[in-house]
Amino acid sequence: MVLIRRMLAFLMLASLSASVPAFAHKDHDRKQHAAEAMHNSAHQEGAPAASRMHQEPMHGAMEMEHSADEPPLTFTDRLLSWIGRLHPIIVHFPLAFFPAALFTATIGRRRASFATPVQFLVVAGGALAPLSALLGWLDAIGMDPDPLLTVHRWLGTMIGALGAALAVWAWRKPDQDRSGLMMAALTVLTAAIVVQGWFGGALVHGVDHMNW
Repeated sequence: MVLIRRMLAFLMLASLSASVPAFAHKDHDRKQHAAEAMHNSAHQEGAPAASRMHQEPMHGAMEMEHSADEPPLTFTDRLLSWIGRLHPIIVHFPLAFFPAALFTATIGRRRASFATPVQFLVVAGGALAPLSALLGWLDAIGMDPDPLLTVHRWLGTMIGALGAALAVWAWRKPDQDRSGLMMAALTVLTAAIVVQGWFGGALVHGVDHMNW
């Protein structure tokens, strides 16, 4: 047994020592290719780039002049916009509560002591999910129509409604918080939360934010 452990440790060290130079070599190649590309683009687009540098301040001045002509936001618009910015903060709570409720209900399905934690997680998540959806709508006020934003809005609304319904169910019938139907609903809700998280990341970082 000791010999097997030593062999496994040796293989792990050997694989790590082999992978580090390879990774460093790949990183060096990437940096070299990037430097060559920047060098070539500098020679090919030197004159246009210089002209763009002179044009950019004028373009910025035009944008500032255009924004100055627009009417200022009212106090209500500014208040709603500020409240909507709390969406990225509040949204983390239902994102955590519902998967945690599913995990707790799964491992403690036949244990009576797990009833209270499951009920708390479902009720807490259901109370914050509609609030998170509402803040998301406020945060998107004034944004241009976009398919990603549309899906993100309505999927979040569905998650908020389903979460609130599960919270009422768990509050009124705590003996069914680990039933098969409740666990199926929590599974669907958790899957929807995962998809919703992808859309939220795509809106902030682009659709390729999860590319390898």
